[in-house]
Amino acid sequence: MSDYSQARTNMVDSQIHPNGVTMPALLQIFESVPREVFLPDNLQSVAYNDEDIALGEGRFMLEPSVHARMIQAAQPQPGDIALDIGCGTGYSTAVLSTMVSTVVALESSDKLLTQARAHWTAMGVCNVVMIDHALKKGAPEQGPYNIIMFNGAVAQVPRDIVSQLAPDGRLIAVVKKPGNTMGEVTVARHLGEGRFASHSLFNAATPYLKGFEPTKSFSF
Repeated sequence: MSDYSQARTNMVDSQIHPNGVTMPALLQIFESVPREVFLPDNLQSVAYNDEDIALGEGRFMLEPSVHARMIQAAQPQPGDIALDIGCGTGYSTAVLSTMVSTVVALESSDKLLTQARAHWTAMGVCNVVMIDHALKKGAPEQGPYNIIMFNGAVAQVPRDIVSQLAPDGRLIAVVKKPGNTMGEVTVARHLGEGRFASHSLFNAATPYLKGFEPTKSFSF
């Protein structure tokens, strides 16, 4: 088995840290959690490239610099409950699990969830709740959430998912308008009493998460 420890260090030093990620704990996590473990053998050699990696079934392992900046913007706290939407083979959940109390991992693919479960077990990740159903529903039964993250771009964030934020909760998503190559990484914060504030942070060429693409309309 190849040793990717130097590749992880290089990823942090040349991709993540230079792009404005300064949280020491977060940098350490990206240097210690093995991305390659969550990929099939034929993709492990590109695990530390600064690009999105397709996992199949419309799921992605996010570009490292984008992923790390999104987590930093979410401001994770030890007591937080996080919702990880489209967790795929489980890397994003494993990263979040080291920073919060509980991660609710939402995935509709039984195949990918089976892989994710095996990876988490092998790594000793034990603060994850797995939910297997349509992503657009979110997971209201386990909410409300302090953090909600999407592993892929969305044309728009469903209101049902926004409503699952706890007061002062943060939702992070790459919002990409139809026809655009680049999306805007956007953070929305629940101000309480049904009020929300949002702002854009930076641009990212993140692919659409399956099920969150622009809705096709018919016109004469």
